[in-house]
Amino acid sequence: MVSKTYPWEYHGDLTEDRIVAVARMIVDGRQAAVELFDEENGDNGWTLGCRAFQFGRARILRAVDEDAYDWLGIVDRSLQLIFTIGEVPLRIYRGEAEEPTDRTMRQSLPELRQLGFSFDDCDEGRELAYRLAIETDVDGSVISVKFVGLRGETAILNWDVPLDSRRFSGAIGRPASESVELEAPAIGVRDREGETKTGG
Repeated sequence: MVSKTYPWEYHGDLTEDRIVAVARMIVDGRQAAVELFDEENGDNGWTLGCRAFQFGRARILRAVDEDAYDWLGIVDRSLQLIFTIGEVPLRIYRGEAEEPTDRTMRQSLPELRQLGFSFDDCDEGRELAYRLAIETDVDGSVISVKFVGLRGETAILNWDVPLDSRRFSGAIGRPASESVELEAPAIGVRDREGETKTGG
């Protein structure tokens, strides 16, 4: 059997543009939290993580409540947050796509029930836990977003969500900008008027 590479090969509702739209909400929320980070007033990694998750969660809930996308839905509005792209339930976690935690892998009854509606009994996609893995830099800013299909601890599907890197503030993992040619600097001693006198 040929392995599937892209989310839409598992389910037609998981199109690139839909996944990118949700990932942008999450990235925008996290970036807003990073910009508000204030270590002097007591912020730490825990407060940043809580705020970043909540800001992303709030953007998704607002988009659902405002009917911004007819394909975006909610299964669980709690802090666990299970949302749907089309029929497929998803959750969010911060961390490496290949290193999910026990909490990340855990599936609730509403999520499993939704998967039962979304896939046929014999479809391999039915047994996966679908997640958006948010990989971050040391300051909490986003390096990358991966769409992951987990079977236990194994990422059967691990797809890089194509986001514009200019939206990210982290430096690690970002493509280098184009180099710029600069003229050689003038070296010499300045006279009293501020003009540089070069040796010759």
